[in-house]
Amino acid sequence: KFGGDTDNWMWPRHTGDFSLFRIYAGPDNAPADYSKDNVPFRPRRSLAISMRGLREGDFTFIYGFPGQTQQYVLSDAVDYLLNRGNPHKIALRTMRLDIMSEEQAKDADTRIRYASKHASVANAWKKWQGESRGLERLGTLGKKREQESRFDRWAASHPQYTGLLGWMKALYAELEPYAFARDYYNEAYRAVELSRFASAVRRMPVSKRAAAARAFYKDYSPSIDRRIAERMLGQYLENVPQEFRPEAFVRTVDSLGGVREFVDDLFGNSLFTAPERFERMTAGDSATAQAAIEADPAVRLADAFDAVYRDRIFGRYRDLSASIASLYRTYMRGLMEMEPDAVFYPDANLTLRVSYGRMEGYKPLDGVYYTPQTTLEGIMEKDDPTVYDYNIPQRLRDLYASKDYGRWAVDGTVPVAFLATNHTTGGNSGSPVLNGRGELVGLNFDRTWESTMSDIEFDPSKCRNIAVDIRYVLFLIDKVGGAGYLLDEMDIR
Repeated sequence: KFGGDTDNWMWPRHTGDFSLFRIYAGPDNAPADYSKDNVPFRPRRSLAISMRGLREGDFTFIYGFPGQTQQYVLSDAVDYLLNRGNPHKIALRTMRLDIMSEEQAKDADTRIRYASKHASVANAWKKWQGESRGLERLGTLGKKREQESRFDRWAASHPQYTGLLGWMKALYAELEPYAFARDYYNEAYRAVELSRFASAVRRMPVSKRAAAARAFYKDYSPSIDRRIAERMLGQYLENVPQEFRPEAFVRTVDSLGGVREFVDDLFGNSLFTAPERFERMTAGDSATAQAAIEADPAVRLADAFDAVYRDRIFGRYRDLSASIASLYRTYMRGLMEMEPDAVFYPDANLTLRVSYGRMEGYKPLDGVYYTPQTTLEGIMEKDDPTVYDYNIPQRLRDLYASKDYGRWAVDGTVPVAFLATNHTTGGNSGSPVLNGRGELVGLNFDRTWESTMSDIEFDPSKCRNIAVDIRYVLFLIDKVGGAGYLLDEMDIR
């Protein structure tokens, strides 16, 4: 997490982002229950690890199971994202992050307990900003509209495609209010931790409630959640059309005199706001506890919003989206017939996907060029013991002072991260990066901020994936973690 939210999606990057798992098996190398006699599993094949690293221009290859990209969506989808969806989602998350940051700045305990939540909220928040900026810079909306005009003219003489775009655009127009309400359900209502937890407890087996409560209250601040609830529920009422507002919630807000009064009542009376209240509520027999849970105002709030989402938003959103997705098959077939010489590379679609490119820097701004490799020198330049995200282990400082890098030294330092031109997306974190020999040279974990629009339009001049150099991973395991014996089980070349 070195660099935290500040460095997320950014370059230059000095984050050594990786996870290491050791799989055990029985002495015969077969699956086995736990036993002290188990040994590390020996796979039939594994990736060889390259110590040679990469130079700018070298071939890179990534495979993995990424989520989804949308390279061929209509202008209607881009228009919604740019002019309605992203602006509202960014604004809502900005409000949440501001509240968290203000409270985290007050004491170290709150900062630590909300660090993961803050990072989770900030991740997409930062991505959406870069995505919108990139799409505007590329003029993607105009390009889509121009392509659609050409398709309409071409389709006029191809009856099987005549009127297709008009049909799709009509469905998009019908979908938009449901997409907007869905965004607000997810970004405003579901930002209230109290009601989410209460709803989850209501549905879970009695035997799991105590463990769930311990996990929830460990990192929960009622004061932060209260402030967020007031802002988010107020935004929902202010921006979401009446047909998507829960009537029971609206009536209660009106009867109490406003959103602030509603939130005061909610947090004042709910038994889910503190662990001792929760314990008292669930201490009796299961029937009494369940009745108390059902009557809790946090559960009633969840019921009101979930019912609206289930009955008025999700079903129609799902059906319209499915209809549009079905028509995209015809649209893509038509595009390929209209442009038979064009290259249509496939979207990511939750299946095994490969992407090739090369190690390469880029120009984010006029007069600025980012080189494609960072090193330990950059970590030491950022090192700051007074800033949580930039406070490195003392062991790393000592190694830097003595230059005791062992076999991981390259030109007097240690490589940390590198850029490449592979097309990646969400779900590619952890994907292996291979060189031209099929050897492991890094692990993919991010994209640059200028690349976040690449799910919709890939710009070869600026889109770059970010990978941690495998030599830095091995350096951390060996010299910082003191687990060099693990390297004996690896094929390092």
